Amino acid sequence: MKRTLALVFGLILILSLAGSVSAQSSNAKIPEKNGDYADPEHPGLRVRVFVHQPKPGRPSPTQPPSIVCPDDDPSSSSMVPATDWHLPPNWTYTLNPSSAPASVGSGNLVTIASNAFGEWVKAASKVNISNTGSTTTVNRASYDGKNIIAWGRTSGSALAITYTWYYPSTGLVAETDTIFNQKVPWYWDAENYLCTDANSYDAQDILTHELGHWMGLDDTYTAIFIDNTMYGYGSKGEIKKDTLTSGDIQGVQAIYSIY
Repeated sequence: MKRTLALVFGLILILSLAGSVSAQSSNAKIPEKNGDYADPEHPGLRVRVFVHQPKPGRPSPTQPPSIVCPDDDPSSSSMVPATDWHLPPNWTYTLNPSSAPASVGSGNLVTIASNAFGEWVKAASKVNISNTGSTTTVNRASYDGKNIIAWGRTSGSALAITYTWYYPSTGLVAETDTIFNQKVPWYWDAENYLCTDANSYDAQDILTHELGHWMGLDDTYTAIFIDNTMYGYGSKGEIKKDTLTSGDIQGVQAIYSIY
C-alpha cells in the first residue's frame, strides 16, 4: 500500500513539474522586446509587447525622496494612433497587491488601478471594466485567462511591460498583462496623489499609460506627443499622465465609435 501511494505521489510531482516547465518554456518564446509576435502555443493568437522605457538620457543617481506637487497638466490635441485591437464590452482585471513595493503600498493598488482605469472608461464609456475582487500572486506575464497587474522582473531598464494577446481575425483582445519593474524606484501618495517623489516613478502615472495599450492605443515618440499620456517614455517625478489629453481621448474614442 505504501509503495502504491509513493508511486502515485511521485507521478503527481512529475506532472506538476512538467506543467511548470511547459509554462516557462511557452513564456520564454515571447521576447521582452517591443514587437508583434505569433504565439506558438496558441494558434490564431498574436501577442503585442510594449516596453515602456525611461526618458533617454544619462541615468540619474539614486537620491533621497524629494516630494514635489507639479501644478502643470499640459494638454495636447495630437491624436494618438490605434493598434489592431479593442476590448470587448465587459472586461475584468486582477491585481497582485503583495508585489507592490512598500513605497507604493499593497493596500493602495486597488485605488491606483481604479483611478487609472477610470480615466479611460470616462473616455470610452462603451467598455465596462471592473476588478474581479480576487487577488493573485502571479508576477509574470502568461496566457492564463487572467488580466493581471503586478510588479515583477523585467529585462533591462524597462519601467513596465504590457503584453496583449489578440485575435487578428477579429481585432478582439483575448488577454492582457502589465508587469512593472520591481528594480526601479516607485512612489504613490495615498493622502495626496497630486504629489509624488521627484526621484521615483509614480505608479498611477505609469499605469494610466499602460492601460492605454489595454484599450487599443499605440505608443507615440515624436515631440508633438510629448504631453500625451501615450507618450512612449516615462519620467521620474511625473504625474501628468494621470489624466488624459484631448489627443488621447480622441484616439480611444475613434476605436470604440466603431464597435
